[in-house]
Amino acid sequence: MTLSLGLISGTSMDGIDAALIACDPDPAARPLVRGYRTYPYEPQLRAALDALLEEGGLERLARLDMAVGEAFAHAATSLLLELSVTPAQVRCIGSHGQTLGHWPQQVSVAGESTGSTLQIGEPAVIAARTGIVTVADFRRMDMALGGQGAPLVPLLDWRAYRHPRRGRVLLNLGGIANLTALPPGCAAQEVVAFDTGPANVLMDAAARARGVMAGYDRDGALAAAGQVAQELLARMLEHPFFGAPPPKSADIGSFLRLMHEAVDPCGVSLETVDLLATLTELTAQTVRGAIERHVAPHQAVDEVLVSGGGVHNRALMARLESLLAPATVAPIPVDAGIVPDAKEAVAFALLALETLQGRPGNLPAVTGASAPALLGKIVMPPAG
Repeated sequence: MTLSLGLISGTSMDGIDAALIACDPDPAARPLVRGYRTYPYEPQLRAALDALLEEGGLERLARLDMAVGEAFAHAATSLLLELSVTPAQVRCIGSHGQTLGHWPQQVSVAGESTGSTLQIGEPAVIAARTGIVTVADFRRMDMALGGQGAPLVPLLDWRAYRHPRRGRVLLNLGGIANLTALPPGCAAQEVVAFDTGPANVLMDAAARARGVMAGYDRDGALAAAGQVAQELLARMLEHPFFGAPPPKSADIGSFLRLMHEAVDPCGVSLETVDLLATLTELTAQTVRGAIERHVAPHQAVDEVLVSGGGVHNRALMARLESLLAPATVAPIPVDAGIVPDAKEAVAFALLALETLQGRPGNLPAVTGASAPALLGKIVMPPAG
């Protein structure tokens, strides 16, 4: 069994998820998780990232790229120390980095039509500090082949969760909601996966803007106490992303603009609990709509298995259970040791191994790329 360590920080930018896996070289092998932790960003670094998104600046971007690399390296070394694993025992690190923006739509720039994505957390720093081969920047090769660069977790979903008799949907509720549909006994080429829209990103942004002490709606308690503003919900549901067919991946900025543009006409008097209830309902309804339009016509949906931070939001989970019935809605099973918060970190540990073994990590039918591709850039640690 080969050890690999995965690192990722989601769009909420609250910390770094680190997972150590053991995996057999077999291309269909299911990874086993040796350990998982989340390491919060230091407040000063988190504030600097927020300022970068608001104010920009090339020098600030370049310096934060290195600083986030240091934070990712610290997360990797801390997890290995906690698990009593030496760097020499680890084949590689797969670092997704910290996403600052994802713009998959093709637009003309300097005469070239291009989509793009931006993750920071310099892999050279990670390799230098840990002494471990580091694979990073996973999305760009898929985009160079005309793909969306996302989602990239479906390979793990297929290897870990396909079932011979049950139709499953793997739903990840991070900043963005995305799903992987697995027909019973499916081959990898039969997997359908795409982003469905916002999950926690709008709820968290609203909570911070309204001064909620935790910075998010803990357990969905505030949303559960509110009433859905139907006019606001209807206005947001008009966003063209929700009706577009896959392959598709989401631009968080467009959803943040959507929220601000939709909330203002409804008046600033909207109570915080009602705003959070409405944004929670938006996530639940767009997930249901995506499954009804793009999954249910092609496969049975017996189970919806949920991962990501949204699994802890009781109000959101309750709405999903109601809207997706009679399908069972539950957190992902932990028989492989993959807890709901760890799945994306596990996925990038697996993708790093795939790259080093010379195997493609994307599913072109999912991302829209013209061909399978080795993903990421390999950074070797300093000699000696």
